[in-house]
Amino acid sequence: MEFSAECAPCLLRRILFQTRLVDPEMESQVMSSCLRLLAEDWEPGINSARLATKVHRLSYDLLGVKDPYIGLKAEANRVAASLLPRARKMLESSEDRLRTACLVAIAGNVMDFGIQGIESPQELCSTFESLVAQGAEPDDSARMRELLEGSKEVLYLFDNCGEIVLDVLLLEELKGMGLRVTGVVKGEPIITDATWEDLYISGADKVLDNCLTTGAFAIGVDMEAAPKGLRAAFDRADLVLAKGMANFEALSETGLRPMVHLLRSKCLPVSRALGVRKDRNVIKVLE
Repeated sequence: MEFSAECAPCLLRRILFQTRLVDPEMESQVMSSCLRLLAEDWEPGINSARLATKVHRLSYDLLGVKDPYIGLKAEANRVAASLLPRARKMLESSEDRLRTACLVAIAGNVMDFGIQGIESPQELCSTFESLVAQGAEPDDSARMRELLEGSKEVLYLFDNCGEIVLDVLLLEELKGMGLRVTGVVKGEPIITDATWEDLYISGADKVLDNCLTTGAFAIGVDMEAAPKGLRAAFDRADLVLAKGMANFEALSETGLRPMVHLLRSKCLPVSRALGVRKDRNVIKVLE
């Protein structure tokens, strides 16, 4: 997806947020440096995930930290774990377990901090059922099921911490369909995204057949920097399930198909690129 004018304030808002998490006294230094880099590297047609990665790399380097979100990520995992019993009850009473598992996984996608949305993982506790009850728009879950029934191997691209805990229910449904599932987390900490450690915290590692990382500090998946094993996994997969907006931003122009995007449409640029309304649960199949 192309970086747009609306992406700029959103990106800078997150830079300010993470700077305040680490050292508020560095606000001016970090913001001015990141603003300068943004202005220098913002060219027509540049991919939004690629440019955001550059700006975040500079921010982390200036702050001198590996993971400014470490506390929030731990809290998000704890909150999501507390919601699992409620989520399992939803599946037990559902007439379409696969669709409900998708909606539960998408509800976890709201735990994304520093942009417009919730400010604390605890906020999800009071909105969880209502988010799931909203359904999806668009709702391509029927087509997703058809593609899964014709598949043997699925590649599952994780997104945020906390969210990965709720992804486990969808992973279990996929395994129940007899599919081989490979999960992919980030190779290095970046924003609130799940890393190798979170696989074990979430219990997803016990459900997956194989676990890989993106091998890089990157928003979404940078296919140019992807390890050989991950590129091979993309080639083998009959279907890719991609969680979150960043994976859509990074992969929408790659032509990798078929792919199912499971996300909450939290911003207008992504909503427009997907052809959906803002603030919706999205189950979108791209073929």
